[in-house]
Amino acid sequence: MFLFGFRKFIAPTVIKLMYYVSLLTTIFGAAGVVIYALAEMKNLGGREAIMMIAAALVGAPIIILLTRFVAEMWLVLFEMNRRLGEIRDK
Repeated sequence: MFLFGFRKFIAPTVIKLMYYVSLLTTIFGAAGVVIYALAEMKNLGGREAIMMIAAALVGAPIIILLTRFVAEMWLVLFEMNRRLGEIRDK
């Protein structure tokens, strides 16, 4: 009766799953930008390719940190709800 009993939220599990998907997407996206910049260095020019690589290497960790922050904020909300329920039940 997992689907019909609301004893446990599934949202924290979904939030964690979405974080991991976002993490993989960011990593593969940054790697794709770096590979593209290296492959097209002749067409883009050295300066533009280096800027793309630098942006990918700096931007990816920032996106990962922001995504982690948002996921943790949602998890904190669900934890607060659980603890408030425990206080109410006492």
